[in-house]
Amino acid sequence: MDVAPEYVVARRVLLDALDALECHVPNLVLVGAQAVYHHTGDTELRVPLFTTDADLAIDTQGLEDSPEIGDILRAAGFSPGTNPGHWVDARQVAVDLMVVPHQSGRTKPSARAASLPPHDKATARVARGLEPALVDHEIVCMAALEPGDDRQVGLKVAGPAALLTAKAIKLGERLEQAAVQPSRLREKDALDAFRIFQVVETEVLVQGFASHAVDEHARAVTAEAIEIYRAEASTAGGRIAQLAAAAAHGDRTIAPSFAALVAELFGEL
Repeated sequence: MDVAPEYVVARRVLLDALDALECHVPNLVLVGAQAVYHHTGDTELRVPLFTTDADLAIDTQGLEDSPEIGDILRAAGFSPGTNPGHWVDARQVAVDLMVVPHQSGRTKPSARAASLPPHDKATARVARGLEPALVDHEIVCMAALEPGDDRQVGLKVAGPAALLTAKAIKLGERLEQAAVQPSRLREKDALDAFRIFQVVETEVLVQGFASHAVDEHARAVTAEAIEIYRAEASTAGGRIAQLAAAAAHGDRTIAPSFAALVAELFGEL
């Protein structure tokens, strides 16, 4: 497997955080690139698996008050970053903790920090798009990627359909912001979505999207995500399809392949 060294370190730091958060692991769901790569592994893309951090969604239903999350992360060598939920270790490698809006204890759409008393006010940031991950996940044994580290932790990992929703919501928000903040666009997010479309069977994605209907919040953001893919990735000229191609060093096969895979999914939904 072609794995960038930064990804190896990111997995090590994820396991460090999970060791510290052991009592809260049942309330955590892995999202982001490390979850994507669990489902896709390495592919034929000429782009190695690469990420520099770990992303965890907190399901606040039944979250214990103790031990206090900020205290145990600090004791494990993490420090809060400049943004809520951004915890960095001594090497400045980050673990991001996120909470969906309806569990965040905040009502203002612009709120950035979740309110999870008695936990630290810097514990987690509010993040739309992760709602399906709370209902669409599986428990996976997450292991280290380097020799000599034999740690393994059973952790909920978001399903591929939940990850596609999360990627679409993030990309949709950043496409809206691109006119004034072009640096907000992340080509890699689009390529990670393409990896899922490329590897995961359409039937599995359809079943995953259907499972989101059990929760009103998951259902709503998934419907929004599907429309984003329809608008921005169902043709080779779509902005998400083009971003994925750019992330693959201009590979001309990516954008039309992305569009074809999206069309195949829509044909089954």
